[in-house]
Amino acid sequence: MAEDDQHHVDIEIVTPDGHLYQETGKMVVVPGVEGEMGIMANHQSLVSLLKIGETHVTHDDGSKDRFATGIGYVEVLFSKVRVVVDHAEKAGEIDLDRAAAAQKRAEERLTLRDDPGARAEVDYFRAEQALKRAANRIRVAERARGQAV
Repeated sequence: MAEDDQHHVDIEIVTPDGHLYQETGKMVVVPGVEGEMGIMANHQSLVSLLKIGETHVTHDDGSKDRFATGIGYVEVLFSKVRVVVDHAEKAGEIDLDRAAAAQKRAEERLTLRDDPGARAEVDYFRAEQALKRAANRIRVAERARGQAV
């Protein structure tokens, strides 16, 4: 192993649609269910659950690849990190108008929570998850564009 390789981690992000990302970086940060986790080369092996949030990879030059990621898990084995999530989208590819429309639809569904007639038709758990995903996509896209969040 080259000396430079000892300071890098191989990262892959996998969704049900296949491999979204496979790169080498200095560090990856994932949204653990109990808080963010930063993983660098030669990290202790682990498997941990992930929540909806931002996953980002930091490179030697300080640049970051950012992703809006869903629920799943991270698997770490020495200097290899596999992020397995139900969905992921690269920050630069997020359609803000579409995300805002999804957020609005989810918010409208959740307002029906107190309507007895609508209760049977609306799956509130799915609506809450849709709201979290949409808000996360907007937050990640804005952060990647350098806007304050």
